[in-house]
Amino acid sequence: MTQDEHYFRQIFSGELARKEDTKIDKKYYSFVHGPYYDLDLNFDLNPEQLLFVKKDGEDWIEIYQTDKIGKRQKIFSYHFDNIGFDSELYRIEFKKISTLTSILILYYFEGHSRYVQSQSTARIYVVSFDNNDLKTMKAFKGPAFYEEYKSLKGHYHLRNYQIYLEDLNHDNVKELIVKYNQTSQVFIYDGNGLWKTFRN
Repeated sequence: MTQDEHYFRQIFSGELARKEDTKIDKKYYSFVHGPYYDLDLNFDLNPEQLLFVKKDGEDWIEIYQTDKIGKRQKIFSYHFDNIGFDSELYRIEFKKISTLTSILILYYFEGHSRYVQSQSTARIYVVSFDNNDLKTMKAFKGPAFYEEYKSLKGHYHLRNYQIYLEDLNHDNVKELIVKYNQTSQVFIYDGNGLWKTFRN
């Protein structure tokens, strides 16, 4: 009870929010990263560099620009939520969903969890930006599109969802659809990095 009261006091006083804000600036001691991948996001013939980084067990994507003297400058970073070991960002798709908006679809394996049961999941994240302005980049945590589960009682299932873009409402902006059998999740881009969703 005392611990719960302390937690609620942090919420109502704003202390917890301040802790979350400072988490980005915390000091890391271990860095492991893969190669830099060149991709011209804003079509200015000067490609940006995308990088997957592990910092003290946390998973991040970072995006850099190169200035005129060849120095890299970080312009975007985002922290993934992993749930187990062997987590990784293993695929990136660069798409235009309208004449004004581009997106990066990030396929992120959240890791294996093995305790009472065995579970593995993968999730998509979407980084969007408008008018080729990389300063407007915002990330959206999407749904899981892959799940493998096995319980101690022997129950096992494997779900692998379809992911595709389609302009369902004919407004010249493509929706993001995640579908498994007869169940679909539709994500509608609402501008400024915001997405609306509903199920059918």
